[in-house]
Amino acid sequence: MMLLKQTTVALLMCACISGVGQKCKNSSKGMRKANKHFTEEKIIKATKPKALFSKFSQAASANFVKSSENYYLSLVLVREMGRRIDILKDNPLVIQFENDQIETFYPDRTLMGKFTLPVTTEINKPYYKVSSAQLELFAQHPIAHVKVYFSSDKAIGEDKFGTDDLGTFFDYGIRNENLRSSLMEPAKCIMK
Repeated sequence: MMLLKQTTVALLMCACISGVGQKCKNSSKGMRKANKHFTEEKIIKATKPKALFSKFSQAASANFVKSSENYYLSLVLVREMGRRIDILKDNPLVIQFENDQIETFYPDRTLMGKFTLPVTTEINKPYYKVSSAQLELFAQHPIAHVKVYFSSDKAIGEDKFGTDDLGTFFDYGIRNENLRSSLMEPAKCIMK
């Protein structure tokens, strides 16, 4: 019994020690994906994707990437059983932080929605340009609310979207504390 306790303690210590300094480990997969997307800029650093929200048939993960000149927020939006939506260059992403500050981000280019197997699953993967000051907000404040603006050539028959002066959007209030703060550590890491 004593040997089991010592082994358990040793394993926990190893797990803790191996976790130290790995929070900021660079994502080579994220860099490869970003370098395929960007043709004019070379991506030199990427964080691992973190869950941002999950609501009914929609979910998103996000990570940060860095080129020698710019920072970007990569959003992977997955929707089930929906119509194709497109993220145009003028479709913003609006994020409200817990401190009530609201920031608006624009994608680097237009991206058409893509369906995967099964055909009812749609994925959008825009990259939104982020300033250093905005990155500081991500590092210091949890996210409270997200609006993803989009375009579609067909009517969207869902009740989870709205319209305003900026266009049509999906609206996500983030209630889960872990999801609210999921991008804080990656934001700190990408700035190092």
